Amino acid sequence: MLKRILLIAVIALIALALGAGGGYFMGLRFGAEERSVTGVSKDLERPGPIVDFGDFVINLADKEPHLVNFELALEASGTKAETILTDGGWRSHIRNEVLLTVKDHIVDDFRSAEGIMELSDDMKRRVNAILPSVDGKVAVRRVLFRKFVTQ
Repeated sequence: MLKRILLIAVIALIALALGAGGGYFMGLRFGAEERSVTGVSKDLERPGPIVDFGDFVINLADKEPHLVNFELALEASGTKAETILTDGGWRSHIRNEVLLTVKDHIVDDFRSAEGIMELSDDMKRRVNAILPSVDGKVAVRRVLFRKFVTQ
């Protein structure tokens, strides 16, 4: 009986040591990401030029009348892309795409930050689809809202 208890205790200690050692080495391997003091990764890109597109007030597709009011800015991928975004002809096309993108939504789509982020991604995709690429990159890196209100 004593031999059995001793054997079980030895096996348990070996399993515990292997588990702790494996966890330690896995932590070294996968937890060794380089981070700055603030915990942000060092490989972030510097923001590109920001082009303001002003204020938008758009009726939504609800049965009841609802509006969305926001200020829009687009982050260009570089100075060449900024030149395209500031061109009067492209600005008109971009404003039209923004209006068409938002018009299809209802007020419930914007009740959470996730809904607004989905709108931002959708706008970015649609705007980049109509703009020429710049040096093999898309022209718009990010869609930024300075104000966002639904009524």
